[in-house]
Amino acid sequence: MNDMQTSAWDKVSEALKVNAAKLLPGQERKIRAIIGETLWEPLQHKNRKLFGKHVRADLSYYGLVFVRLAGTIAVYKKSCV
Repeated sequence: MNDMQTSAWDKVSEALKVNAAKLLPGQERKIRAIIGETLWEPLQHKNRKLFGKHVRADLSYYGLVFVRLAGTIAVYKKSCV
């Protein structure tokens, strides 16, 4: 990952953590929807995939739980814990 992608990754990671905390209980969203298009768009396709894997591996850090798959895209909701 180059410096620009690293910076975009950090911004996306922080936005996901903050916005996930703002989700209403029971509200389901895809990562892209939680983060927002303006921050998600600068990430390259391969880095979006890697970020999704990163989130799945560390759901508690972001305060999320896996709900289901919408096709091949994971859907999450705010953790109650």
